Formats: sequence, C-alpha cells, structure tokens
Amino acid sequence: MTARTFVELTPPHPLRGGYDRTLAAGSIDDSFQRRLEPDRFNPAYFTALTHRIRKALTKAPDAERLRWQLAFLLLQNNATPAAVEEAGNLLTANAHPPARRLQDLIAGIRARAHTPQTWRRVTRVNWSINNRCPMACQGCYNPFVTEQVTLSQAMAITDKLAAHGVTDLVLAGGDPLLWPPVFDVIHHATTHGIKVALDTTGYTLTADTLERLRPLASLRLPLDGVTPAVQREFRRNPDRNLVSALKQSLDLCDAADFDKVRVHTVASAANLHELPDIAEEVMSHPSVAQWVIFQWWGRRASPDAVRRLAVSTSHFRAAATHLLTAYPDREVILAEAADRELLNWMIQSSGQVVTFAAGREEEFILGNLLTDSVEDILAHPILDFEAMARGVPVTPIGSRRKDQTHPY
Repeated sequence: MTARTFVELTPPHPLRGGYDRTLAAGSIDDSFQRRLEPDRFNPAYFTALTHRIRKALTKAPDAERLRWQLAFLLLQNNATPAAVEEAGNLLTANAHPPARRLQDLIAGIRARAHTPQTWRRVTRVNWSINNRCPMACQGCYNPFVTEQVTLSQAMAITDKLAAHGVTDLVLAGGDPLLWPPVFDVIHHATTHGIKVALDTTGYTLTADTLERLRPLASLRLPLDGVTPAVQREFRRNPDRNLVSALKQSLDLCDAADFDKVRVHTVASAANLHELPDIAEEVMSHPSVAQWVIFQWWGRRASPDAVRRLAVSTSHFRAAATHLLTAYPDREVILAEAADRELLNWMIQSSGQVVTFAAGREEEFILGNLLTDSVEDILAHPILDFEAMARGVPVTPIGSRRKDQTHPY
C-alpha cells in the first residue's frame, strides 16, 4: 500500500474565504457571519447574539438587516412556534435581499404546523460522531462543533435512538474511523437491531479495520475523480496520491468480499467531464453495491469556490441521468441539492441535533440528545417529516446479501 501523507484536521477548521474582512472585529455583523464556527455554533452563542441584536433594534427598529439577522437566529436556535411567528413578523415587508428566502422557509414551516403527531417519528438518523477529518472538503455540509461525546455518552444516545424505534443509523464525521470507540458504538447499535452504515473518507481503512466493520449494513467511501487534480479540487488534502489511496480502499473491500460498499461522488463543475471515467472506475469494483452522485452543495463555501464548483441542476441532470440505466445490475442514485432540504436529522459530535435547509448557512439547532429526549426534539416546528421519510435506507438494494433487502 502506498504511503499516505496523513493530516488530521481539528476544529476550528480554517475560516471561510467568504468572510467580509472589512467588518469591525466583534461587531454584530462580524459576530453574525462567524456564528457557524465550531466554538460558536451552539445555543449559548446564539442567545447572546440575539440579545445584542434586540438591544440594537431598540435604537434602530426599522433596520432591515438587523431584523433579518434576528429572524435568522430565532429560526436557528431551538425555534419554538412563537419564535417562528416572531421571525415571520420581523420579515414582513422586509426589503433586505436575503429576507425573501427566510420568508419562503417560514411559509413552509407554517404549512407543516398541523402535521399529525403520529407522523412525528424518525427512523433514519445521521450522526456526525467524530469532529476530526483528514480532509477539508469544499463547502463541507457539516457545521463542526468543538465538543466530542464520550463513549458512555454515545452509548446513552444510542439507547435513546433504539427506544424511539430508529432502524437506520449513519455514522459519519469528520471521519468516524479516527475515533476508536466507534467500533463499540457499532456493536451496541447492531445489538439493538439498528442497521448501521459508516461514512468514512476511507483514508485510514485497513484489512484489519474492515474485518471489524463486518456488522455494518453499508460502508460509504468517496471517489470524485480519476485524476489527482480533479479529486483534490473537492476533497482537499496534501496527499498527491489521494486518488490511489481512495482506490486502494475499494481494492481492500474487493479482496475481502465486502460487498456492502456505497460510493459517494460529489458532482461539481470541476468533475462533470470525468463522470464517465469515474463510473467506469466505481463499477470495476465488485464490492460496490450502490453509487450515489451528489450535486455539489456549496453550503459553507466561499464565493470563489461557488464560482468554480457550482453546477446547475439542469447541467447535473444532463451529465448524470444516463448513468441511472448504464449499470442495470448496480444501484445508482442521483441526489440533487434541493431534494436534500430538511432531509437529514443529524446528531453532531457534541450530541447537539441539527437539520439543514438547502440554502447557505441554513443550519438549524433542534436540541441535544445529552439532555433532551428524541420525542422532545421531534416537536421542533422546522422539521419536515415528509422529507425525512425520503431518506435512503442504509442497506443498499443492490447488496448481494440475501438477508438484507430494503424497499424505498
């Protein structure tokens, strides 16, 4: 196996290139743009900033930017129905350009307000169980936090999920394989009858590690290019042999007859031209049961990265749709950015639970499983249970294991 240049990135990750560096440090505008940094993305920071903005509005009650910022914070910080209504009132006749997007979100929340209580269940959960990663992907969806649960806390959270009736659990990160207790969590969850998938960069995968992952329903590995420059354009890492390292992980799965692999490819303007070659590489591995092609989602990317990597839905479809039928013996899924809005119920490495809308920086804190019950978190008005029900089960339909078949 080729030697790998291993770099473990830890929070706080590098500041986003999209920050307005002209803002006075510590000002409301500067504090607002930094609210998703790992040590700030929490209720305490959001609450303190909310108080500052309320105080500023007493002096400038018609300041539309301040009203938009306050509305955003109210939605992002454990919103109650009353907070949603206040946010809507703050945005009435608000001409600040981003206000329209929040108005649309609030309209959707209000439309879901009468969801029957019997619908308020979650069966598929994503858990960013580790906040460290050997890569820094462009526009990474994960609003990392600095806190890391202990093994005992992770076991208690797993017990809550099992008691609620969660059937499908995706362990992700960061990279969960950089957190040694993850194997104990996998064992604990599967003992409870939960089907577990593990989403890893594959960068530290070994034959021994793979053997310990046998209980998984699926193992997710990335491949976004067949040339180093294209692969590193998205999965930033100093290793110039990155493509070889990722292919080696797939080779390990082939050699071990680990036929529960799901490959993730993020399609952006940088690699659309390589999709046919990526497909050929992915499908050359008999261990791959499922291939998911994601439309690049520049949730937290800089404006420069958006200009370089963003791909329209129409271009994404034109480049990828034919792949749905090109490999009839494999399961190929296209994941458009808009279809992922409010789809995920994600636990962070701190135990905090969040969900994501489709726009930039639209991460909403729902509660914390270290202190709250699953049922209390599910009472959050922002949640879209129809979207959550569309989540793909963790067991690929294309898996050759006859005991694991899952309808959509």
